[in-house]
Amino acid sequence: MNYKGIVKLMAAILIGVILLYVLSLVFSPKYISENQEGRITAEFYRETTDLDVVFFGTSTSYCSIAPPYLWHRYGFTSYTRACDSETMWQTYYLLRDTVKYNKPDVVVCDMSGIKFGEEFVEEPANRKIMDGMRFSADKLKCARVSMHEDESLPSYVFPVFRFHSRWQELKDEDFLYAFHKPDVTHDGYLMSFDHTAEEGEGGPEEGDVKLPDKAKEYLVKIADYCEEQGITLMLIKTPTYINWYQSYDSEINEIAGRFGISYINFDYYKEDIGLVRSEDYIDGHSHLNIYGSEKFCDYMGAYIKEQTDIPDHREDEVYASVWDGKYDAYETGILSGQDKGFTTESY
Repeated sequence: MNYKGIVKLMAAILIGVILLYVLSLVFSPKYISENQEGRITAEFYRETTDLDVVFFGTSTSYCSIAPPYLWHRYGFTSYTRACDSETMWQTYYLLRDTVKYNKPDVVVCDMSGIKFGEEFVEEPANRKIMDGMRFSADKLKCARVSMHEDESLPSYVFPVFRFHSRWQELKDEDFLYAFHKPDVTHDGYLMSFDHTAEEGEGGPEEGDVKLPDKAKEYLVKIADYCEEQGITLMLIKTPTYINWYQSYDSEINEIAGRFGISYINFDYYKEDIGLVRSEDYIDGHSHLNIYGSEKFCDYMGAYIKEQTDIPDHREDEVYASVWDGKYDAYETGILSGQDKGFTTESY
């Protein structure tokens, strides 16, 4: 093939890639009017300030950990990079992806998803997590280790291969929000004002139930990677009423002890935190509403400050000029949500 032929071939490939990219943007679900947590992953890339702390975990984290409130109370910058049904292997690759753009001093991993094992495959959750990730080798590796045997890796590069059948369902929003979707979170935190009517007690149950080997393998990978990057790793479990066994804590503590890192299960501290099941949870057991979140952030923020040497930036004009604005937007979101009786409809 001569030089002109090579140029024409390369141009055709480039045009094809651009076309597939644009079609993928149009055909992919936009998560505007429902399943809003599908927008969370992509929002991280808009963060422009240096982060002291990044939180990882499942929906229990993005409902519980509010970075603007933590800034207001404790003066450190943070981001909640958690996703619906996030597994430990997805946390590992999201962590690697995060460090490429904004390397934190401290990483806090919620262990609520460590009970998900090899057999746990949820394609809708995979899509919400990975379709919003920027293209990279880590995204491909994350997809390969996460997807069901019936899924195809190319569809995670160009989602149009997965969603082409939506052509009859396309709405105005698919075109309007193809290139940019409005923020749905406050630095990864998804607000909710609903509450449950349920009362009751709950906590880790007795029983020798083992954690999945794959989940433990990736927790070790996370610990190794943080050690390699000079990042302080902390392990927590958000205070919920989901199925949890004391034996889980034992296995997590064994791994934490091996690496000299801390682990705290906040299930044991619900009373100290001041959480009331009928007032502070949106669905009876597993997700905190805005009122429970602020109680939890008060308690957890103090714990993080005690365990680390991250600074208080509230007197730093450079940080304050951005984060005071984030907190104002957070407060505005609370007032707006209370006025509208807003609640998320995606759990």
